Amino acid sequence: MKLLINLVRKDFKRNPAITTALVVFLILAALLMAGGLRVAGTMISAYDQLNQKAIPPEYLQMHKGEYDNEAVGHFAANQDGIQDFLTVEMLTINNASIIYQGETLEKVLMDNSFVVQNVGFDYLLNMDNQVATVKPGEVGVPVYYAEILGIAPGDVITLKKDDYIKDLKVATIIRDAQMNVAMTSSKRFLISPVDQLELSQKMGEWEYSFQFLLKEGVDTGVLEQAYQSANLPANGVAITGSLLNLYNVFSYGLVAMIIVAISLLLIFMAMLCLSYIIRAIMAEEQKSIGEMKAIGFPGKSIEILFQMKYLTLMAVAGIIGYLGAIPFGNFFSEAVVRYCGTGSSPGLIWGLPFLGMFFLSGMVAFGCHRVIKKNLNSTVMELLRGSEGRRREGHYTLPSYGFKHPNLTIAIGELGCKWREYGVILVVFVISAFLILLPMNMKNTIQDPSFITYMGVGESDIRIDVHFSQQINQQQDQVLKVLENDPEIEKKAIYKNGYLQAQTKSGEWQSIRVESGDQSVFPLVYLEGSAPIGSNEMALSYMNASELEKKIGDVLTVDYGGETMNYTIAGIYQDITYGGKTAKAAIDYRNEDVEVYILYLSLAEGINIDTKTNELREALPNIKVTPVPSFITQTLGGIVNNLSQVEAAAMAIALMISALITIMFLKLIMAREHSAIAVKKAIGFTNRDIRIQLAIRILVILCLGIIIGTVLANTLGEAIFSLMLSSMGASRMTLLIQPLKAYLISPLVQLLVVAIAVIGGTKAVKHYHIKEQIIE
Repeated sequence: MKLLINLVRKDFKRNPAITTALVVFLILAALLMAGGLRVAGTMISAYDQLNQKAIPPEYLQMHKGEYDNEAVGHFAANQDGIQDFLTVEMLTINNASIIYQGETLEKVLMDNSFVVQNVGFDYLLNMDNQVATVKPGEVGVPVYYAEILGIAPGDVITLKKDDYIKDLKVATIIRDAQMNVAMTSSKRFLISPVDQLELSQKMGEWEYSFQFLLKEGVDTGVLEQAYQSANLPANGVAITGSLLNLYNVFSYGLVAMIIVAISLLLIFMAMLCLSYIIRAIMAEEQKSIGEMKAIGFPGKSIEILFQMKYLTLMAVAGIIGYLGAIPFGNFFSEAVVRYCGTGSSPGLIWGLPFLGMFFLSGMVAFGCHRVIKKNLNSTVMELLRGSEGRRREGHYTLPSYGFKHPNLTIAIGELGCKWREYGVILVVFVISAFLILLPMNMKNTIQDPSFITYMGVGESDIRIDVHFSQQINQQQDQVLKVLENDPEIEKKAIYKNGYLQAQTKSGEWQSIRVESGDQSVFPLVYLEGSAPIGSNEMALSYMNASELEKKIGDVLTVDYGGETMNYTIAGIYQDITYGGKTAKAAIDYRNEDVEVYILYLSLAEGINIDTKTNELREALPNIKVTPVPSFITQTLGGIVNNLSQVEAAAMAIALMISALITIMFLKLIMAREHSAIAVKKAIGFTNRDIRIQLAIRILVILCLGIIIGTVLANTLGEAIFSLMLSSMGASRMTLLIQPLKAYLISPLVQLLVVAIAVIGGTKAVKHYHIKEQIIE
């Protein structure tokens, strides 16, 4: 042990910059690996505890309008796979009637329902993850609003319609295993049965959720088919437990996935750097190794001696990284803890990071063993002569016409003949550029107005929702009257949304959501085909086309109101709303079957979207008016915030890595080229000339790395992003890039950081003299 400590101390004194850079590199890899796994462990534990306490349904069917309660109850009682059944009555109240601190919730996209606590399952929980209770005059507010509006216990929520006013005191903040995340566009407030009954007589519209718990081993798809085949109420979206899990995992787990992915890239870079450092150091110590082998040291002992040195550094890095992962992981787990709780499985929160450290240490041990063993295969004579190192040196020819730009000529010449040495730093620069650009491009894509096309509609400025109610036709007429002849509106279109039955390949029937309206006003970009034209064509979302096994030109049989119709599939588009399962066709819906009228508006040039939105809200007080940029932000707001954090962390880490690897690489290069630098100084090159030559080599590699990293971020990055969203209905994403940030600011920041590192790393050139080479 004493020999090992002395060896590490000696190595640090001889190469402090290299050893420090390597340790920092390993610490970063350990920190990200342990931190990402801590986030993942917290997410799994917290989400599991939330589901255990709340017991969310495994299948649910939303419905608006009248229904036969006995028929639904009879179905539930006669299905062998159903363990429990529940009908949840939700009183949906217009956001304009919900007031907090003097302002309505009109600016909020979410549909808000007021419900009572369920019995049996699907519980709403308080912040201690216990079943929440409220008294008359009190309300439990979703944690979503506690976060975005700052609502806290003791505050007052006011419900107002015409002359009726109802104040409810916030008694608790609630977690909802169904509707926690922003991606679910509905939220539930918890009130007492007395208050719900009173409110229903003054405002709101009833919506029903038929919820099912299944027996172990029963497939939700089987129940879904049985429910739809029974022709039960289905004027609303059907949701499976797996879809709820997908939304939650995507919202909570995105940060963990990206952090772990970054840590894996860092481990890869650390292994490359470690391999290079070991080879460089062993090349320097070839003579010493040869002497050790010559006097009888076994190769295994030499291998263990060198390997233990790096494992000691890994142990130090692992301990620091593991401890640092505690605040790091806690910071990135804040959203998970806020929405789900702290979890009940310490083994996951503490054990997963430990396993990550074990994996990282194993990778380092394997890498060291492989490189050291390969270097020890040389004979004693080869080691003593140092022939291996000389045999790999390249050469270049100076131009016969003399030097026009001597530093540039020599730097490019040396780079050309020693290009293999620069493979490691090139890979590091490529990955660093990739790490900076990918989160940046992903965030820019989600924030871009054109991202609305991945939600199944064309680009527009304002969206107006007229939901099903007894006054839906009057409200629709009111909206059209307000919009008629408005010079500030360039174009508009109205779409009716409802449900009909589609026949699967196996002959079964399933409910699909179909939008009816003029698809040419706000055209989509279709994956295949084009928009439906006429009354016998239909476009399917990507997930519906996959599930129904339909392609362009196929015929889909649908049933609406007892009438069977055939539609030719004209187009396939992407949609991440409603579980990714939507369609577009000309359907003449009966008024009672329209779930919602949605109007999209495009404003004339120069008209402010927010100003026009406020104007329309005043003219349409009981109708939801949403600016489309806010629609995207609120639906994917949590993901955007997560990506912003990841973007900042990735940029800081990538720049730090670039600086560290530059300094480390320069130290190794200067050590290996000690004699060449001394000779250059002897023939007249100044310290400044040599530092410029070294800088040119590094910066040329950096520029090449930035170019390759940018290309990978735009190609491989798109594939990664598409893979992440494919399960939600978007199979092919196009990353939307801000050229100024991606192609100018980001590369300039990288160049600046590396240039500063080069300036600091090449200061040692002034200590290299020809007399030292003569003495040696």
